[in-house]
Amino acid sequence: MIFRVFVNFKPGILDPEAEAIMQTIKNMGNKSIEKIIKGKFFDIYVDDNKDYFKEIEKISENLLSNPVIENFKIIKKN
Repeated sequence: MIFRVFVNFKPGILDPEAEAIMQTIKNMGNKSIEKIIKGKFFDIYVDDNKDYFKEIEKISENLLSNPVIENFKIIKKN
């Protein structure tokens, strides 16, 4: 079983890399893109013997993200 953890900045937190990408898109002539949100993800592989969601949630909050400035979302992939 695989858990995918997506991490990105909370609304209102400045992301210079996403802003630079957005500026480059505009410079390339594309004016229809309104916003870019940059993030990262982690795939965590576990055996199928039990439900690991709470454990993955704890790892995501305490290690994979900074809860002050980042959100995380966990998706269970079979």
